[in-house]
Amino acid sequence: MAFQRIAILSIGEMGYHWARILTSRGVEVLTYAKDRSETTRKRAETIGVKCLPSMNRLVRDADLIVSIVVPFAAKRVASKVAKATAKLGRKDLLYLDANAISPMTADEIAKTLTAIGVNFVDGCIIGSAAKMDKGAVVYVSGPQAARMQELDSYGLSVKVLGPKVSQASAFKVVYAGLTKGLQGLFVELFMGAKNFGLLDEILQRYEESFPGLLEKVTSSIVALRIHAGRRAEEMDELKRTFNHYGMDAFMAPAVKKVLQSIAALEIGKASETGARDGDLLGTVELFFQKGLLQNSSNARATSASPSVG
Repeated sequence: MAFQRIAILSIGEMGYHWARILTSRGVEVLTYAKDRSETTRKRAETIGVKCLPSMNRLVRDADLIVSIVVPFAAKRVASKVAKATAKLGRKDLLYLDANAISPMTADEIAKTLTAIGVNFVDGCIIGSAAKMDKGAVVYVSGPQAARMQELDSYGLSVKVLGPKVSQASAFKVVYAGLTKGLQGLFVELFMGAKNFGLLDEILQRYEESFPGLLEKVTSSIVALRIHAGRRAEEMDELKRTFNHYGMDAFMAPAVKKVLQSIAALEIGKASETGARDGDLLGTVELFFQKGLLQNSSNARATSASPSVG
């Protein structure tokens, strides 16, 4: 039976676009936003999401709960759902964790929820929030993963990776290493090119050498104004995952530092619709003017060029 009422926790940028797609196809979308910002609540109202007064009501009414939050909040949200489920004694609830978390965290959440009878599905989202119904894919894994394919009928694309709970989370952190790695690397190089007065020239050379690559990452770099902190968390999850399975991670911690430096600028403000404002050149200029990656022990030499040996 197709899902009639889907709860989304929470209505951030990604959650907004999920809700937009689902409500446009006749699904009743629910959320609980009492502890969320005014921006989040307005987002929900804009697209007809029903804000329920309690987590108990949400757990009682939803056919499916989808968790789409920042990585560090994934376990907290699952715990709240578990508490409400246990109180109500509900045994048929389906829960999709679509967060950028490590496989270890996914296993922890699965244990918490399955212990009280919740049907848990591990998931991850690959693709732009704004293109959830235009090329983005929801990868899922676990014993109940096939049930998520019902979402295909609502305009979402779902692919089952396998029967193991942590497979989707492992897929996400490894994939995120590429996308966030490119973002961090480009930002660092752009700051250098800007400092040397060579930004236009280096952008042209990058495009000539790697046609289309900049275009693919531009939107994500612009979004770092708001989402750098969240993406830094993803790099930490990648490092922890590698370490847990006996591997060293060298690139992920470096990218994490770049993303944390951007987050520390505190220059982003989420919009009510989750739209990403700005362009690449404006974003690079903003980062540069805010002193991103500038060593505080040295004066900035914006007009100087590097010496040639």
